Amino acid sequence: MQDKMKFRYKWCITLFLTLSELAVCYLARAQTSALKAPDISPLSFSGYIEVYYGQDVNKPAAHTRPGFIYSHNKTGEFAVNLAYLKASYQRQNVRANISLAAGSYMNANYAAEQGVLKNVYEADAGVKISKRRDL
Repeated sequence: MQDKMKFRYKWCITLFLTLSELAVCYLARAQTSALKAPDISPLSFSGYIEVYYGQDVNKPAAHTRPGFIYSHNKTGEFAVNLAYLKASYQRQNVRANISLAAGSYMNANYAAEQGVLKNVYEADAGVKISKRRDL
């Protein structure tokens, strides 16, 4: 079970870093293309990372704090509490957002989710249905 969790954690971090690199490449390309054309891209990327170090004086063998502590539950080591990469798309009548996340927050709070859904932090889409009002 511990090996499976380590594999998932490493997979999530690898996925997050890969998506981060893609976002940086896209933003770098967007910077150079912004000099050529005044159009603003409807696609944007953002990210967030929160790292912590906690120390428990009881020194638990598994380096984890009690189950009722749902976030920042690692002890005696540096850990990622929450890291996510968000992609947003917005046009005049359509919008969409998706955020993929990893870290101890996701492992504790989204533990009941199945498979990859455990790493979906935010996902939404919208369509403007009225030309006269903001609906």
